[in-house]
Amino acid sequence: MTEHTTDKKIETMTKECLYTALLLLMEKKPYEDITITEIAKKAGVSRMSYYRLYKSKDDILEQYADEVFRNLLNRIREMQNPDKKWLAEELFRICGENHLLLKNVYHAKLYDRIMKNLIQYCGYLAEHVFGMEQSPETEYWIYGEAGKFGMLILCWMENGMKESPGQMADLLLKNETPEL
Repeated sequence: MTEHTTDKKIETMTKECLYTALLLLMEKKPYEDITITEIAKKAGVSRMSYYRLYKSKDDILEQYADEVFRNLLNRIREMQNPDKKWLAEELFRICGENHLLLKNVYHAKLYDRIMKNLIQYCGYLAEHVFGMEQSPETEYWIYGEAGKFGMLILCWMENGMKESPGQMADLLLKNETPEL
């Protein structure tokens, strides 16, 4: 094993420890009250190690949210002609698997981090899956779909995530507007 590989493994392990420490601390106290010193201590690393990897505690959550969505986009790239139901169900499955991260991001009032990722996700779908041309209409579609996803995810979490990802995908794709 090379020195570079060993350094990368140590960095990855340190990031995992810091992420886990932050999530554990967020279960006990409000996000805004958590200090870098507490995160580093809980993770068993020095503050210097922390600052070598992150500028702020927001960076930890943002990095992991970005990684979750990057993995989701990679799964989509691997699929041959995914349908809308699969795309929606996969998003809800990933959200279910990462419910602690999402719950803590929402409780920390960092909703904009999730929305940024949902906008990127919908932008990818618009361009690469649905073949939509760049236009103001496409941009509105991207933001509208991201908002719909985001609000459904929030509601799903607030209601205890009782529905399956498939049921949530069906709710998302349901286009009926009640008669007035």
